[in-house]
Amino acid sequence: MEMQLLATLLSTDSYKENRNRLRQDIFSEPCQEVYEILGQAHAKYSHNILPDEIYALWHSDHPVATATERADFKDLTEDLKLATPISQDVATDVIEKLWRKETGRQIADLGINISEGDASAMGILQSLLERVADSYMPDDFGPTTTKDLDELLKSTSNANRWEFNIASLSRHLYGIGPGEFMIVLARPETGKTSFLVSLMAGPMGFCDQGATVLYLGNEEETSRTMLRCVQSASGMTRDQIVADPKTAMKGFDLARDNLEMMDVVDWDLDRIDAYCRKMKPDVLVVDQADKVGVSGQYNATHERFRELYRRLRELAKRHKCALIGVSQASADAEGKTRVDFSMAEGSKTGKAAEADVILGIGKHSSGEDDEVDHSRFLTISKNKLSGYHGTIATMLEPDIARYRQ
Repeated sequence: MEMQLLATLLSTDSYKENRNRLRQDIFSEPCQEVYEILGQAHAKYSHNILPDEIYALWHSDHPVATATERADFKDLTEDLKLATPISQDVATDVIEKLWRKETGRQIADLGINISEGDASAMGILQSLLERVADSYMPDDFGPTTTKDLDELLKSTSNANRWEFNIASLSRHLYGIGPGEFMIVLARPETGKTSFLVSLMAGPMGFCDQGATVLYLGNEEETSRTMLRCVQSASGMTRDQIVADPKTAMKGFDLARDNLEMMDVVDWDLDRIDAYCRKMKPDVLVVDQADKVGVSGQYNATHERFRELYRRLRELAKRHKCALIGVSQASADAEGKTRVDFSMAEGSKTGKAAEADVILGIGKHSSGEDDEVDHSRFLTISKNKLSGYHGTIATMLEPDIARYRQ
């Protein structure tokens, strides 16, 4: 049957019809080399391929082959001559069934690898399942990108985005929407979490706008972050909340119904993906993204970050959520008011390549005797959404976890 299938694929039309469904693994080992040469020939020549031409191409690639090797391959091409081609529609069905069989074998092998503790097998299996999720052999790839101007304008309109509630920021960068990926970059003790809290739970933040927000924290306990959300929503300090919790919770009412938090220490990206499938957030915040595990073997830190941030971007698109990932800035950003993507810790260009927006938070350097300076500077160094690049001065109110212009 394999020889009949290969005989059918000698035809240029048959090969082109089934090209996207073909793979070397569906053939047994002796026939794989014939298939490989057949594919190379069709890529180079625009006519039907003859069995003798298959042998000639093989022989030219193996000038020092032994007499036994030449005889064995010659026998294969002689069998190919004798094989009767099958019809186009039958060939398509046969290829589909062989493809399904091979896919099932791969899934089974990966399952065994997972049971034996192979950390990279789960990510490979997930990618394989995503490719074949709709059908074992999809031949309907859906519509191409619309050319309707109204639809194009609608899909990129700010009406589809959740607005940033810092006026000086939103004037230049309105907000973030489904499938869009933003990186927030800063040094420790700069106010990264307060910035996120302010965007999520502050007045007219994402929650107030009706977005379902999921915050995943793997650094400080999220119970502390949730309390800061109460402070930001109510505008009350911790002492004021202790004195009047009823008023505090009334101010938090609107945000409370739309905000969920989870401690995700030691979670990897596969587990976060599964949790998003369950929670279906409009906005996902990962604090910090750098600490999320990602399956695979990597020779250097920047290679791991590149793959991690690539898959975070895919996650945003797959779940149609706005994703904000927090990243540490390197020592180059210490005491700097302008923090750009070149200062991302442990990365070369991998992080910057994947993001739609990169926003760095900077502050003035300060000595031990200096008065506390709460001014902060938001630098947009990459922006595929509005095109603005520059630095915006803001003020951090740490007692109530808010940013204001």
